Amino acid sequence: MPHVVVFPALTDLFFVNGIWSLPFFKRFPKNGLGIPEAVTQQCEWFMAEVSKRMNCVVAFGTIHGLKLCNKGRFVAEKRVQVKERGLALVPKRWLTNSEVLSALVEDGIRILVTPTSGSNVYNEWDDKYYFWSHAQMVGYYGLKATLVGRVSRNRLKDKACVCGPIPITQNHDGYIVRNESLEGSAVLLAELDMEKLENFLVEQKSRFNSLIH
Repeated sequence: MPHVVVFPALTDLFFVNGIWSLPFFKRFPKNGLGIPEAVTQQCEWFMAEVSKRMNCVVAFGTIHGLKLCNKGRFVAEKRVQVKERGLALVPKRWLTNSEVLSALVEDGIRILVTPTSGSNVYNEWDDKYYFWSHAQMVGYYGLKATLVGRVSRNRLKDKACVCGPIPITQNHDGYIVRNESLEGSAVLLAELDMEKLENFLVEQKSRFNSLIH
């Protein structure tokens, strides 16, 4: 059984006649997608059940924002312990803030999860800027689940991934696993070596201290 399961943003779309059939709106309104509250509640109940039955952490997003469940219970502070390691649910906009990310790692967070959604135009540089670069500089595992495919008149493109510091990834490319398709649905499985990450952080701290002495 997995310890952590991450779904994309706007997961409540799955509960409206299937994600590929959304006849009730023609565009993305500025105030949201117009998904009925009852549908979002059904989505939240389902995710809580998944978390409870699998005895794991489940992260996902709805039109009301990002949600985190731990063993069937919603976690308001968006932080949990997974096998004695800290996990935090963070929005995409945080992933470019070195100070925030460094503070999380200093506070014991080792896994950052981010449900998000794609866009009509995929930009490789932008993707790496948000989800890859700070995993290298700060030192953590980043789990990204993303919504792709045709949604209304939009064709969302993106790549889900699990990233980490380059020296501790098998191919030395900063990715544990990554979906190479921009629009295809995929389930990514990854085993995170927490001991390697801790050793990496200790080495980085030692190098930094040697530079300032």
